[in-house]
Amino acid sequence: MSQPPIDRLNAADVAALLERFGGHDLMGRGAVNIISLAAIRDRSGDRWLRKRPDVWAYVERKLAEHLTYQDLAQRVGETDYLIAMTSEEGVAAQAVALKVLKEVLMHFLGGAEPRDMAVRAVTDLKDGQVSCAPLDPVFILQARAREEIAPSSPVVRPQVDPAELRKRNPFSFQAATGIPLRIDFAVEDVQSLRHGITAALRIEPTVTEVATGRVIPARSFGKLPDADLMKIDQATLDFAALFLPRVDGPNQPALIVPVSFRTMATSKGRGMLINCAGAAAGRVKASVMLELVDIDRGAPLARLIEVVGLLKSVCRGVFARVQPARDAMAPLAGVRLMGVTLDAADLPGPDGRIATQILEFGRQARGLAPALAVQGLASDGFFAVAETAGLTHASLRAPAMTLEQGTAA
Repeated sequence: MSQPPIDRLNAADVAALLERFGGHDLMGRGAVNIISLAAIRDRSGDRWLRKRPDVWAYVERKLAEHLTYQDLAQRVGETDYLIAMTSEEGVAAQAVALKVLKEVLMHFLGGAEPRDMAVRAVTDLKDGQVSCAPLDPVFILQARAREEIAPSSPVVRPQVDPAELRKRNPFSFQAATGIPLRIDFAVEDVQSLRHGITAALRIEPTVTEVATGRVIPARSFGKLPDADLMKIDQATLDFAALFLPRVDGPNQPALIVPVSFRTMATSKGRGMLINCAGAAAGRVKASVMLELVDIDRGAPLARLIEVVGLLKSVCRGVFARVQPARDAMAPLAGVRLMGVTLDAADLPGPDGRIATQILEFGRQARGLAPALAVQGLASDGFFAVAETAGLTHASLRAPAMTLEQGTAA
């Protein structure tokens, strides 16, 4: 199968494009591929120069049909299109790229022979050059067919040691002000809106003043002393460690763990993450995604970019939680995040107003990160709103986990 080289003049542009979306992470998941229209060019002969604008326009139409708002596609040569998918990976991402190419070939050539379906996986960006590996279209089609026949499987929760659960939930401590505080933990199933299955587990800590019963919302954590934030984050990481997979295997859960940016900006805080209740560093890197809950307009952009980069070297990815506001995304511009989240606890008002705020969040966050999620919803009726808003994930608020039930109260 012919594999024409990518135009070297565009290599720097490809690197810049992928840089916006965390290109190396996407490449590691097999989500960045290139399709070639060389077969159409070769068969068009002298007519190619007149025909190519129509070919390019048709490809753009097919890309719009098959990709989501969070996916990236751009022509990087006369006949090459780069497709970076944030909503699919591996064979699934390759199958989408192949489907686009197949439909274009069918339209212009009247058929799509395997020898004409030139698809390559982008494997590396180095020294301004793009490295690719050819893919077998027949294998992709067969593998995708097997996946579609098999039912999608949600993540499997690890068995939790009752003794460890008793030690870590609830967690009580005395705040710097002398007020006793208690943290109760819940575990939310984060649903993929595209696939309708549980994509990850999210830890949800609720901090309460013991004497008054007043809940301190995460949006108010910024008012707490550093020492209190450190204790909350340590307890949250320790509880999350109960759900880290102990062995490799299919459908192992990714964990979304909310923590403070102020804590993670310190070497001690990042050390807490690395050690994570004695878990192996490889498990943290493979499974833990941090959700920074206290980023606001006062966060220095250069420092935020630096801290996110440091965290991504030791965990699977970094999310940022935003407050519903007109300029909510301003502090995140230029930060390479895996996801952006909005919490229903921060959405006041009746259902109609909540829905409007979810739609506005989707509008502002579009293209900012691969994953866009609304969490802590009161009912799954809001899932349709989230999907309309262009979000990728949603979750319902779960009650606190108890030892007696082993799951939720």
